[in-house]
Amino acid sequence: MSIPVFILTGFLGSGKTTLLLNLLVETERRGLKPGILMNELGREDVDGAIVQEKISLPVQKLLDGCICCTKRSEVEASLKQLASGEPDLIFMELTGVADPAELVAMFSPSNDELPPGLQLERVLTVVDASRFLEHNSRFSAERQLVRLLRSQVSEADIVLMNKSDLAPAGELDKVQKSLRKLNGKAALLPSVRSSMDVASLLHSVHPRPQAPDRRLPAAGKAMQPAGMLQASRAATLAPFRMASPAGRQGHSEGNPAAAIRSLTLPMPPDTMQLDAEAVEAFLSRHEACLLRAKGHLVSGGRMLLLQFSSGRAEWSPSNYPGKPYLVLIGTDLPEQRLAEEWRSLKRS
Repeated sequence: MSIPVFILTGFLGSGKTTLLLNLLVETERRGLKPGILMNELGREDVDGAIVQEKISLPVQKLLDGCICCTKRSEVEASLKQLASGEPDLIFMELTGVADPAELVAMFSPSNDELPPGLQLERVLTVVDASRFLEHNSRFSAERQLVRLLRSQVSEADIVLMNKSDLAPAGELDKVQKSLRKLNGKAALLPSVRSSMDVASLLHSVHPRPQAPDRRLPAAGKAMQPAGMLQASRAATLAPFRMASPAGRQGHSEGNPAAAIRSLTLPMPPDTMQLDAEAVEAFLSRHEACLLRAKGHLVSGGRMLLLQFSSGRAEWSPSNYPGKPYLVLIGTDLPEQRLAEEWRSLKRS
């Protein structure tokens, strides 16, 4: 019995983790046992913490590097280690600067480092419809990033035109035409908060015959769920092969992540909490170089998750138990200036 694999890709801040959570809700409803592999560009596992706070499933994580460019050996080791768990399906969320085409080479049938038995079911690409054209124009001089943006679209079976509600009037049609030029076969779906018909997407996936108490070996400990899911089945991972390899060619012509930098800012010294408006003003001042910001901060007397993308900041309550921090991701980050401003930020 094959194990279907779903790759979730898309540029920084497009909404991949939100899509993953939507998919996990459906797997729980159907009684499926998912495998989850998440890749984070920075050293802080923000997205993995978000997922583990929402569900009680172990998540395999690869930090501080692009899964395609610098983590291949770790990916192979993780997949081999977890394959014995026999999941019903696998979700792989790639970092925002990962080229899904490069995974084709990694998971080719000739790669003896990976056990057999998996089948790539779908590549789902999430596009920030409100920033897609801007990003293509902004990175026109960065050939690797332009190639990355195009590959993320051209490799997709389904493209979610996410944040369509934030796209300026008339721009969504332009985005759709641009996407169609890059991929003439994929389904192009307007989306808000990465919503899509996940039930139809997973309709052919069924639970594998297995003992109900089987658990994933060495997958790490999950945090307690926070009200979204009460999953009772442990997660696992396994390698996969391409369903239709003839139309996809893996390539590696430089590392797109080389143009992107991440900077982790801890809570300023002797600071108990920060003023949320001051944090947002800080991010807005540096929006020209920022592609994404995310982290856990204390404000108003409680721990909050901060997500900043598309020029908008969203705060939500969090049970994150660690020390507060903020991760900035962008191009040409003025790290010293950012750190100095951050240390002097207004306290609440």
